[in-house]
Amino acid sequence: MTFEDLLGNRSLKQALQHALNGRFPQSILLTGPAGIGKMTTARLLTAALLCENKELKPCGACTACRKVENTLHSDVSVIDLGDAEIKVDTARAIRSDCAVLPGDGDRRVFLIRHAHNMNASAQNALLKLLEEPPAYAFFILMTENAGAILPTILSRCTRFAFAPLDMAEVMQLLQQKYPDRSREEMQAAAAGCQGIAGDAIAALSEDIGGTAEYAGDFLQALGTKDELEIFRAAEHCSALSRQQFSHVLTALRTAMRDAVFMANGMKAPLMPALREQSESLAGKMTVRQLLSLYDWMGELDRRMERNPGMALLTGCLAAGCYERLIG
Repeated sequence: MTFEDLLGNRSLKQALQHALNGRFPQSILLTGPAGIGKMTTARLLTAALLCENKELKPCGACTACRKVENTLHSDVSVIDLGDAEIKVDTARAIRSDCAVLPGDGDRRVFLIRHAHNMNASAQNALLKLLEEPPAYAFFILMTENAGAILPTILSRCTRFAFAPLDMAEVMQLLQQKYPDRSREEMQAAAAGCQGIAGDAIAALSEDIGGTAEYAGDFLQALGTKDELEIFRAAEHCSALSRQQFSHVLTALRTAMRDAVFMANGMKAPLMPALREQSESLAGKMTVRQLLSLYDWMGELDRRMERNPGMALLTGCLAAGCYERLIG
């Protein structure tokens, strides 16, 4: 993989390439929402730092690049505890590991994913290492929440921020990754991902239980403004997983946004699979109602982090939507 394979974020790529051609910072922080491409970029930077090619870094073809791509390089350490807290013992282990000299080349690279999950003790334990790392050591931290990183850590890292991709860029990525999927499926995934390529990939790669079908049924029920119909349509989603339900909510929000566009005379839907339902809602609801529903579905999606049951979530979806229709 080379920088040419990274879509979007042109200015960010240029900044990283410029840094690689000069004195690359030994401690950097990649920021942006989950699924935006931080880990992919971190691996690309790792390959560039370890690449054996004298001119093109990373070349994607040398032994070091291939080892990084296949997660086999002995000089690369990945710290990824998922959503678990990163405690001081892990930070101390990183410090001990960093004392070991490189084996395959002349550099070592440490990738710390979800750096915002480091507790204060862990972050403080890494301060000195990040400020004055050994000449051979490079640290790439990644976070979705830079606000959870201590100012003392932030001051020791060069920060690179990611921006969401536009729909054309997401479509290009999906066409490369899923050449056998229909254009309609890819458009629905691209429209619903809010510029986060990882979410679009998840929507196509996972069994999402017919997102458009569930969303279409609920939108049709909303159009009736009948409380019982709305609750019945919501109840159909109760057998879905939280991930599947999140995809449904994303599809619903995109359809609501399309309806707002249509109500204002714009005829370019972001969710073609739900165009008919969006057109119907645009003619039956006020823009204020559509925006209120859009906001409520987003709030409900965020509430899933609190781990409520699916019956409660679907009941809240129906009740909240009906309240906003009659209010």
